[in-house]
Amino acid sequence: MGWKQHAIQNMAIVLVLIAVFCCSCSNDIAEVASLTNKQNMPDETSMDMHLLMSTNGLLNYEFVFKRLDHYIFPEKYYETPEGLIIVAYDDFGEKNVTLTADYGVNYEDKKLMEAKRNVVITNHKNGEIIESEHMIWDMTTHRIYSKGQIKQTKPDGSVYVGEAFESDENMEKYELINPKIIFYTED
Repeated sequence: MGWKQHAIQNMAIVLVLIAVFCCSCSNDIAEVASLTNKQNMPDETSMDMHLLMSTNGLLNYEFVFKRLDHYIFPEKYYETPEGLIIVAYDDFGEKNVTLTADYGVNYEDKKLMEAKRNVVITNHKNGEIIESEHMIWDMTTHRIYSKGQIKQTKPDGSVYVGEAFESDENMEKYELINPKIIFYTED
């Protein structure tokens, strides 16, 4: 076999391989895009996280997350898709307020944290419990608020329902908007 025949045979093999490769593979562009879309995937994920924050040796906050996802693009935020517990402490190291929710998101640049689904805030100083489906903590204005229905349970068992809620971030001064008391009777 001469060099021309050998070159033609090699070229035929290459063409067959190219044809097989091109015809055997087909990709759905939408499927490929969904698999490689950075917006759907966190840049970092932490599991079973317990974080303590302090100032000058005094405990300020305690954060507990089963899962914490950190996203960088298109904006920086942390997401807790499996729930969260946040405990705020007073200047004496005593529990002041505990917040629990099924979902949370913290927008770093906006300095906003949102808690959603089964949000419960317990004020350990006065024994009151605030419940909502959505609560926002604005760290710039130092306010916690909700524009949805709120349930407030006082230590004596009385229950109030309001249309909205607003508080300072220490939950020392807060207000239910248009509160209505709910009476329970025993039959």
